[in-house]
Amino acid sequence: MPVGSLKNTLYGLALPVLGKRCEWPGGISDPLEKVLRKHHVVGTAIQRFEKGGMTDFYTVGYASLEKKRPVEQETIFRTASVAKMVTALLVFRLQTKGLLNTNEDISELLGYPVRNPAHPDKRITLGMVLSHTSSIVDSPAYFASFANPAPLRGLLQAENAFLTSEPGTVFRYSNLAAGMVGCMLENRFEMSIESLAQRELFQPLRVTATFDMSSLDSALTADSWRVLPPALAFDAHSRIAAAKSMGEPDPEKHYLLASGSLFLTAQALAKLALTAWNGAGGFLNEESLAQMQTPILGWPDQTVKMQHGMGLLKMDDPAVLNRPLWGHQGFAYGAVNGVFFDAQGNGFACLNSGASERRAGHLACLNRDLIALLMKENPA
Repeated sequence: MPVGSLKNTLYGLALPVLGKRCEWPGGISDPLEKVLRKHHVVGTAIQRFEKGGMTDFYTVGYASLEKKRPVEQETIFRTASVAKMVTALLVFRLQTKGLLNTNEDISELLGYPVRNPAHPDKRITLGMVLSHTSSIVDSPAYFASFANPAPLRGLLQAENAFLTSEPGTVFRYSNLAAGMVGCMLENRFEMSIESLAQRELFQPLRVTATFDMSSLDSALTADSWRVLPPALAFDAHSRIAAAKSMGEPDPEKHYLLASGSLFLTAQALAKLALTAWNGAGGFLNEESLAQMQTPILGWPDQTVKMQHGMGLLKMDDPAVLNRPLWGHQGFAYGAVNGVFFDAQGNGFACLNSGASERRAGHLACLNRDLIALLMKENPA
């Protein structure tokens, strides 16, 4: 994906000429169709909600472009980093039940010492990991683990695994740190993050979602395309066929799940977002809900009008919308996902099978335009 203002500018210039064009016919509202075509969306499902209740639902385009299989209401998408919000919901449900606390030392949760070498006397807490202030970073060893899986303990001992800053003082977005949450939960509760999430989050909320790719039906699961340069990046059928069941916990190897490998529908994501909005009638207690929604630190780049809490972004940018928003984005394999809501419970969940990855101030340009269109008025 394009990172940095220069790359985003070049990406934007190349997209109209070299980007894969939409192959789907019309059939939805003209303003929304215009936004989706502008951003070369391959296929998408969008669930809107107002005042905490589900409203309009849109589908357009293809879940499988090669097979011309359309996106439908039941289409399941890979969320990418939106999984971090859902994992935080699981953490705060466990905290609400008194089974976990975000102030716990991650060393206790993992079962072995984890310290920043530059600050060996400073605890790193679960809350710091959730808010990307733990000082743990995505090192070259972490990226190498995608092809050659390595134990988590080794990744934490690798060179450049930590910032030199004191834990809790600097924001640095970290997929490894976010993925470690799943490892901590597996070690603490002696079950896979999949089993724990089903028992404590998905089943109680009556949401169909899974971290276990092997359990998916490939006929219902979307592929994902990069639209620039055009390429199939996530082949759902082959990936599901090769996936292994994750019935057993593996705290040293399951660090790639909680950070982005969650699968669900747009309607399921909207329901989870509304739980992050109001706590779903006590499903999250007031303390946990406040921790999730309260920003801790923002991006060092002042052009990024976002701050991060424990599992949620807060955006307060009048250039985008005239009121604050909470939510999360997800970028992976060409998909550009987003879920956003305001203080009154108005918002939307959008999952897709590929779109323009261009950003402005970290916010995906697709998400920016969808916010402007779908949330321009605050329902009375």
